[in-house]
Amino acid sequence: MLALRLTGLPDSRLPLYLYCVGTQEEKVQFRPDGFPVYQLFLLRSGKGEFRVPGKGTWSVTAGQLFVMEPGTAHEYIPHSKTHGELGYIGIGGEAAGAVLRSAGLLPMGPRRLSELEQFWSRMTDIWHSLGRMTEMWNSSTILYQLILDMSRSTLPLHDETEEREARSGSLTRSERESESANEAFTRAVSLMHTHYQDDLLLKHVAEAVGYSVQHLNRLFHQRHGVTGHQYMQRLRLQKASEWLDKHPQASVREAAETVGMEVNYFIRMYKREFGETPGKEIKHRIQLKIIEKDLYL
Repeated sequence: MLALRLTGLPDSRLPLYLYCVGTQEEKVQFRPDGFPVYQLFLLRSGKGEFRVPGKGTWSVTAGQLFVMEPGTAHEYIPHSKTHGELGYIGIGGEAAGAVLRSAGLLPMGPRRLSELEQFWSRMTDIWHSLGRMTEMWNSSTILYQLILDMSRSTLPLHDETEEREARSGSLTRSERESESANEAFTRAVSLMHTHYQDDLLLKHVAEAVGYSVQHLNRLFHQRHGVTGHQYMQRLRLQKASEWLDKHPQASVREAAETVGMEVNYFIRMYKREFGETPGKEIKHRIQLKIIEKDLYL
């Protein structure tokens, strides 16, 4: 076992720094005040559960990673007396939470790693190198790479370990999936509204929210009764109509270019959506402006 090693005061300029590292025999742990930084627990062998008051209880088994947030009261209870090994890495810094979340290691919950032994070896290498690691900047780089590699090595859990046991504040699996779908859909719609003028394809929107085109289309059908492509096309046409209303002297080509559409295709789709070509609508709007002007004279 590798005793807890602390790294001392971090450089205040570091957005990510190593706070501590070590391993221990699996045993009961109780931290009513939590830990001052993020903790990455690696369970090399054995089985147990993390209990977080007010949030839930998670079962963990050998080969899994569990990230605990700072200041979170928790306890760890081994399920057996097999004396498994539990390793831990403390990570601090203003960017620590954002990096871990972006890497998919947060929110809290067990995650299975495809090559835990590799990460266990790298963790022990960090422990042994602390005496030689005079530059905190070096440890920051190592930690960042470690987190990225863990993200790439994360595997889906089996149903029996994925499901959080029923406790106060916990969500069912279907609720978590629904919440994830809502977040992905909201982000997809937001991207479309932000980039409707750009050459944005639905497959790239799907990639950005982590879904396949087929899955994203299902979400759009459920909520709007159209495909993602149809939603994006209607959005562009609506934006073009609003733009023409503000620019009655503009040409059809200018309107098409404003929403990133080829002019002939734009004319066909505009007529299909609004019942008349954009050219006729421009004429109608010019006539209305003239009538309104005459009324005020």
